[in-house]
Amino acid sequence: MSWSQSSLLCLGLLLQLSLLADCSLKSEWTRNIPRRINAEAPAPSSGLRLQIEQRYVVMDNGLLQVTLSKPQGFVTNIKYNGIDNLLEHRNKEENRGFVMLPGCSGFYSYAIYEHLEGWPDFNMDETRIVFKLRQDLFHYMAISDQRQRIMPKPEDRETGEPLAYHEAVILTNPINPELKGEVDDKYQYSCENQDCRVHGWISSDPPVGFWMINPSIEFRTGGPVKQDLTSHVGPTTLSMFVSLHYSGEDLSMSIRDGEHWKKVFGPVFIYLNSASAEGHVTKLWDDAKQQLLTEVQNWPYSFPASDDFPYLDQRGTVTGRLFIQDRFLHKDNIPAESAYLGLAAPGDIGSWQTESKGYQFWTRANSDGFFSINGARPGNYNLYGWVPGFLGDYKYRLSVRITPGCKVNLGDLIYEPSRQGPTLWEIGIPDHSAAEFYMPDPNPKYINKLYVGKTTSNDSVHVDKFRHYGLWERYSELYLHEDQVYTVGTSDYSKDWFFAHVLRRNDDNTYKATTWQIRFNIDNVTRVPNETQMLRVAIASATRSKLQIVYMKKMSWSQSSLLCLGLLLQLSLLADCSLKSESTRDIPPRINGDVPASSSGLRLQIEQRYVVMDNGPLQVTLSKPQGIVTNIKYNGIDNLLEPRNEEENRGYWDIFWNPPDVRKGKREKFVMLPGPSGFYTYAIYEHLEGWPDFNMDNTRIAFKLRRDLFHYMAISDQRQRIMPMPEDRATGEPLAYPEAVILTNPINPELKGEVDDKYQYSCENQDCRVHGWISSDPPVGFWMINPSIEFRTGGPVKQDLTSHVGPTTLSVFVSLHYSGKDLSMSIRDGEHWKKVFGPVFIYLNSAPAEGHVTKLWDDAKQQLLTEVQNWPYSFPASSDFLSSDQRGTVTGRLFIQDRFLYKDNIPANLAYLGLAAPGDIGSWQTESKGYQFWTRANSDGSFSINGVRPGRYNLYGWVPGFLGDYKYGLTVTITPGSKVNLGDLIYEPPRQGPTLWEIGIPDRSAAEFYVPDPNPKYINKLYVANTTSNDTVPVDKFRQYGLWERYAELYPHEDLVYTIGTSDYSKDWFFAHVDRRNDDNTTYKATTWQIRFNLDNVTTVPNETHVLRVAIASATGSQLLGASSECRRTCPSMPVPPVWAGITVFSPMKYYGLCTPGIHLGVAGLGRLGHVAVKFAKAFGMKVTLISINLSKKQEAP
Repeated sequence: MSWSQSSLLCLGLLLQLSLLADCSLKSEWTRNIPRRINAEAPAPSSGLRLQIEQRYVVMDNGLLQVTLSKPQGFVTNIKYNGIDNLLEHRNKEENRGFVMLPGCSGFYSYAIYEHLEGWPDFNMDETRIVFKLRQDLFHYMAISDQRQRIMPKPEDRETGEPLAYHEAVILTNPINPELKGEVDDKYQYSCENQDCRVHGWISSDPPVGFWMINPSIEFRTGGPVKQDLTSHVGPTTLSMFVSLHYSGEDLSMSIRDGEHWKKVFGPVFIYLNSASAEGHVTKLWDDAKQQLLTEVQNWPYSFPASDDFPYLDQRGTVTGRLFIQDRFLHKDNIPAESAYLGLAAPGDIGSWQTESKGYQFWTRANSDGFFSINGARPGNYNLYGWVPGFLGDYKYRLSVRITPGCKVNLGDLIYEPSRQGPTLWEIGIPDHSAAEFYMPDPNPKYINKLYVGKTTSNDSVHVDKFRHYGLWERYSELYLHEDQVYTVGTSDYSKDWFFAHVLRRNDDNTYKATTWQIRFNIDNVTRVPNETQMLRVAIASATRSKLQIVYMKKMSWSQSSLLCLGLLLQLSLLADCSLKSESTRDIPPRINGDVPASSSGLRLQIEQRYVVMDNGPLQVTLSKPQGIVTNIKYNGIDNLLEPRNEEENRGYWDIFWNPPDVRKGKREKFVMLPGPSGFYTYAIYEHLEGWPDFNMDNTRIAFKLRRDLFHYMAISDQRQRIMPMPEDRATGEPLAYPEAVILTNPINPELKGEVDDKYQYSCENQDCRVHGWISSDPPVGFWMINPSIEFRTGGPVKQDLTSHVGPTTLSVFVSLHYSGKDLSMSIRDGEHWKKVFGPVFIYLNSAPAEGHVTKLWDDAKQQLLTEVQNWPYSFPASSDFLSSDQRGTVTGRLFIQDRFLYKDNIPANLAYLGLAAPGDIGSWQTESKGYQFWTRANSDGSFSINGVRPGRYNLYGWVPGFLGDYKYGLTVTITPGSKVNLGDLIYEPPRQGPTLWEIGIPDRSAAEFYVPDPNPKYINKLYVANTTSNDTVPVDKFRQYGLWERYAELYPHEDLVYTIGTSDYSKDWFFAHVDRRNDDNTTYKATTWQIRFNLDNVTTVPNETHVLRVAIASATGSQLLGASSECRRTCPSMPVPPVWAGITVFSPMKYYGLCTPGIHLGVAGLGRLGHVAVKFAKAFGMKVTLISINLSKKQEAP
C-alpha cells in the first residue's frame, strides 16, 4: 500500500499533498497523472530539477532548493541566497512545515482533505501550514505597513512572567533590553481574513525575507472579518485554514453520518527575497507586497495538477447591484456603497459566519452598489451580505448556481433593513466592529510598543490599539463602584461607551456580571395608539455570551447571542438623529460623496428634481438624478450657462462608446469646498468583468456659456482674443472640413475674412492646464483648471481641444484627435477596468472693469498654481481616488551615453521621463486605459516623479536632441508611501557609428523646419506676428489653416530636393510631408522628396553599412516609402503610427540581407514592430511564419 493510501488523518480524514515541479501550462500529462511525493517524475521544464532519493525529495529551480521528507512530506530544508537552511535546524524534522515553478524564489503548497463515505464521524477544529525559521537569523516580523517590529526570542518568553493565559507573558529579562517590560501575546498579531494576505519575517544579516502569501481567502472559514493567527515568536509563520480562534466551537468542522466531504486548502505561496543591506526592511516588505499583487492577479492558478482545483475557465462570475430600501431615511433606494457581498453554502441569514466545510467568495460593492464576484467554483450558493452603517444581514432570496464559465448577472437587488419605524436614537455604528467606541489606554504594566501611537507620524492613536493585553480590566478601574450609565442626547459613545461589555473582577479574583444603563426620554415623540417601540441590537462578538436586556424593571428580551465574528461586543441601538441625521444617511455627507454639506459656509439644498451646492460666493445647480449642471450663479449673474440651451446641453460629462448600447458604469462627482469661488468635478468609469466588449473614443466635460456675456477667450499668455459668435460660423463659408469656416459676415466686423477652426485652439497635454472665457460686463472669468495630466491619454505632447466658439470650454480626457484609432480605448474579453478622470476645477473670478482681462487671466494662473500645489487632493471621498500618503515617488538621474559624441556620460538635460503601463518602447503614446505620470529632468539629469498611484509601471522617456526612445529595463513597482530611487540611469541612443549628416532636431516637433506664411485668404489673426512686440514670428504660426496647400505653390512642378551641406532645414525643408493636389482640385498624389549627399570624403570599411534613421512626429497614420539609389529596391508602403517609423524594422532586414524573395522568415510577436516586419516580408516576396502565444493574433496578421 502506497503512502497516499495508507495514512488516515483525524478519524478518517485523508490528506493529499500535491508536490509538483513543472512549469508547463496545463499540459495533459500534468492533469492526467497526479503525482505524489514517492512517485514524482523528472521535471521537464528548463531551469527545474527534481532529485528523488530514498528518504527525501529535493525541488530546485536554481534560485531555491526545498527538501521534503519522504514519505511524510515535511519541509525539512530551504536553501536560499547562500544560507544552507532557513528553517530552524535544531528542531526535529517533523516540527517544521508543493509546487515549484522556474524563475521565482518561492514554492507553493496546497492540500486536499477528503472524508470518504462510510468513514467514521469526526470533528476538525484546526488545520494550518507552519514554518519554524532560524532563531539566529529572523528577528524582525512584518504583518502590515503599521504592524512591524523586532520580536522577542523564544527564550525571552520562557523566562517571562505568565499572565492570564499561557500565550501572554511579560518579558522580564529579554536578550534585547529594549523589549524589557513589554507584553508578548501571539493573539496580538492576529488579522482579519480579508487583510491576512502577506506576512512574515526578515533577517538582517544576510538581508533575506521569508513570506507567507495567501492569494485568496476562498478556502478559509468564517468570512472576511473572521480573525486568525499570522506570525509570532518562534520565529513562526502560519497560514490558518480552519481554527476556533475568535469563534469557539461554532466553527468546528463536523463530519457526520458517513458523509463524503472534500476540500482544497490553498495553494499558498512561500516567497523568499533578498536585498542590499541599506533600507533592506522597506525593500523586502515592499517587494513582498508586490509579489502578493502578482499572485492575486494569477489566481486561480493554472499549474495545480489535481482535478479538484478548477482553473479560471472552469469557474464562474456573479455580478449585480445592491440598493438599500429604507422608507424612513429616503423615498428613493440608496446604493449600498462598500457593502460586503459573498457566496457561501446555502443556509440561514448570517450562516456564512459559522460555515466551515465549503468555500466562500467575497467582494466589496463600489460607491454605486455594483459588485462582481469572480472565480467562484461550480456549485450551489446563497448570496449573503451586509452594509456598514445599516443594521442587519442580507440574503438573496434565490439560490445561485455556478457552472464552469458562467456569468450570472443578478441585476438590481434590494436590501430592506429590518425596522418598524423611524429611528429615535442610536449608539454606535452597525459595522461588525467596535472601533467607534471608547478604547482605554492600556495599563502601563501591559504595554506592547507595537500598538503605541506613532510619534514620528500623524497617528497619535494606533489603529490597532484594541489589541493591547488586559484592556478588559480597565473597565473596573474606570467604573469603580457603579457600572456604566449612558444618557442619550448627552453622552458620546466615542467617550462614554466602553468598547467591550465585560465582567467585573471581584476582590477574590472571581468575576461578576456588569449591568449597563441607557437612559433616554421619548416624551417629545408623537405616540400612536398601540404603538410599540422596538429595540434592535447588533453584536460583534468573539465568543458566545449571555445578554439580558431589562426595560422599566420588566424583562422584555433575553437570549443567548450568536456570534457575529467581529471583535468583542457592540450594541447598535437604533436612534439619535443628532448623531446621524436623516440626510446624512439619505445622501452621504457630500454631494455624491465628497464635501460635507454641513461645513461652515456651505449649504446643500435637495429638492425633488435638483440639488443646489452653495458656498456663499457661488451656487451650482445640478439636475436630479441626471447630474447635469443646469445653473451657475455668481457675482450677481443668475446663470453663467446659456439659458436658451436645453438643460442637458449646458454643463455635462459625455462619452462616445462603441457599441453605443453597451452597459457602462460611470459615476460623476461634483464637489464644492468653502472659500474659493469654484467647484470640482470628477468621474469614475468602470467596466465590470463579464460585461460586453466596447471601444471608448472620446470622453470629456463641457460647459456651454452665455453667448451674450463671454466673448473673449484665453488659452495661454500668447493665445487670447475676442472670438466670433456661433451665428458667425453658421453664415460663414465652409472649408475642407466642417470645423473650419471663413467668417463672411460676422457680428463683429473686425473678424470679417478670418478663419475660425476649433482645432486652431488645441494644446498639448503638458500645457493645457488653464483656459477659459472672460465677460467684460460684468468683468467675470470662467476657467477650466486641470491640476494634473495623470488621467489623460497619449502622454505630455498629445494635443487636444480646449475652448472654442460657443462659447464652449472643455476638459478632454480621451479622444482620437491628432492620433486616430490608435488611442481608442478598447476593452475586450470581459476584462475589469476602472479609471478616475479628474478632479478638474471650474473656477470663477471677478475684477474691476479697468484692466480686467489681465487681472482675471493672471488670477486664474495663480489659482492653477494653488491647485497644482494641492494635488493630489485630500477631499475626494471615493476610495478610487488616492490621497498623497497613498501614492509614491520615483527619483533618479538620467545620463546619455554616446561614445561618438563624448567619452563621458552626458546629463540628460530637460529629458521627458514618465511612468506608464508596462509595454514596448514608446507604447505610452497609444496607452489609454491607465494613468501616466510625467516630469522633466533638471540640467544635471536628475528627476522626480511625484504622486504616483500604486501599481506596476515602466519608466519611459526621451531626450530632446537625441534620436530614439528610452525605456528602463525593469518594472517599477509603486506602493502607498513608497520612495523609489532608481539611481543613475543610462540611455544609449541607437547608432552604428558617427553621424554623417542630420536634418532637423529629434524633439517630437517640426518647429525647426520651414513653416510658410498662410494664404492671405485663410488668416487667423491670433497667429499673425504682433507688431507691437518683439515677436516677428508667432510661436504657433503652424496652426494657420491650409498651410499644407502652400507646398504645391512653393514646388509647382518638382518636389523638394534637399542637398546636404548646402540646404538649410529651417528654410528648405517643408515642415510637413504632404500630398500634392491634382489639377481637378479633388484628388491628391504622393510627393517624392530627395536628399542628395556625397560620401566621397568618408573613409569606408569593406562590407560597411550606412544606416538611415528617421524620427517622425505624426498626427495620424500615413504611408512612408523610402528608396536608395544604391539599393535600387523600394521598401514597401507601410502604416506609420504617431511618432514612430518602420525604418526601425527595415534597417536590420536590409543589413542582414532579409530582402530576398523566397527566404523563410520567422517573426516573434505581432506587436507594432512585428506587424510592420510581416508587411515588409510579404512585400519582398518572402515566406513568413508568425510566432505568438495568442491565437487571436492569427486573425490580426496582415
